[in-house]
Amino acid sequence: MTNPQFAVETFGLTPLEAMSTGVPVIVPTVGGIAEMVEDDVNGYKIDVQNLNAIEGKIRQMFEDGKLYSQLSDNAILYSARYNPYDTLDKIIHILSNNG
Repeated sequence: MTNPQFAVETFGLTPLEAMSTGVPVIVPTVGGIAEMVEDDVNGYKIDVQNLNAIEGKIRQMFEDGKLYSQLSDNAILYSARYNPYDTLDKIIHILSNNG
């Protein structure tokens, strides 16, 4: 968890790492980090100044196991896009076609 009152991450590795282990994330509605999350699909985008909203989403996931499982499965699927081997292959392909 980061504190967006001080800074908003442009791309956060921590949420991506959490998603790769099946942990749905709660992120700010701004910044690159928000682009990783599809609201109610693999996590939540929330006004992080609203502590009641954060608590509500945590409670909702805790109390609804089916919802948590769906968010978790989708988080894992999303994080797979950032597999380092696939990313390396894409970079090599781009460089070999443009070099």
